[in-house]
Amino acid sequence: MNNNYLDVLTNDHLLIEKALLLLEKESKKAEKMNVSMVKTLIEFLDEYGDKCHNMKEEKIYFPLLLERGLPPQGPIGVMLQEHQMEREFLDKLKETINDIEKDSSTSLRMTNEFANSVAGYEELTKSHIWKENDILYPMGKHVITHDDETYLYNEFIKIESETAGAGAYERYVVQINTFEKQTGQRIDLLSAISTEIMTNMLDSIPVELSFVDADDRVRYFNKIYEKKIFTRTLSVIGRTVQQCHPQKSVHLVTQIIEEMKAGKRDEASFWINFESMFVHISYYAVRNENGEYQGVVEMVHDVKPYRELEGEKRLLD
Repeated sequence: MNNNYLDVLTNDHLLIEKALLLLEKESKKAEKMNVSMVKTLIEFLDEYGDKCHNMKEEKIYFPLLLERGLPPQGPIGVMLQEHQMEREFLDKLKETINDIEKDSSTSLRMTNEFANSVAGYEELTKSHIWKENDILYPMGKHVITHDDETYLYNEFIKIESETAGAGAYERYVVQINTFEKQTGQRIDLLSAISTEIMTNMLDSIPVELSFVDADDRVRYFNKIYEKKIFTRTLSVIGRTVQQCHPQKSVHLVTQIIEEMKAGKRDEASFWINFESMFVHISYYAVRNENGEYQGVVEMVHDVKPYRELEGEKRLLD
């Protein structure tokens, strides 16, 4: 986490959303629900989500926005009302999960009621997060000064230390990530997209992409049937990346990959004049959540049209 006050708030939001997803999935398991995990998630949402994150806003951020001229009856008033509604949901969830934990013969009716309460809380909180990220925070940027940014960040870290302990965010990241691994519920935004749609989506962007796996073999490239800046055919799939580059550049490609594997590099970029184009070529290391190297993405793009842009364009042609 860097020293940006908005990153503090939005990183909190992402962690809260991940906890909500885990809670929602687990609550639907009825009698098979992992009660211990659910209790821990609710405790996180109460102790960090409300008593830490919401206090960053209520004690520091909102008052500063009001001081800078935002009206109390606008978005800030709505956010405060929704904070209170979230607390009421959390109180109900804590009470219900404690009852379920005490009674080993919990009825299906009680677990269904709990799942319904979780769904209501999740809907409220996700909507609340969207309003803050997309409406209130952008509004705030127009009135927040540079000195305010430093003040907000320092005060946010102070509140986090006082309410949840120093390094609380990092600890909770580890905890939530552990739960994701245990349940197999890691956020996967691609699960609802078919391979056909994913392929068409990658083909539609004005960028040529290639993926080379951890064994240096080409496994994917987009725009198979389209004319490309640098010609690629299906015969390259499965071949080593060194076999797919001109001899004069192989040593550079090899160096980039070796440094990425060693953790010494995450990105490399080049740009050249090529025919009538100004081509930008970049490489990005692909790593898993543990930082282990999984391969590299190559991106090739004619950026000449962007270099010629001037002024601004805010209207549709």
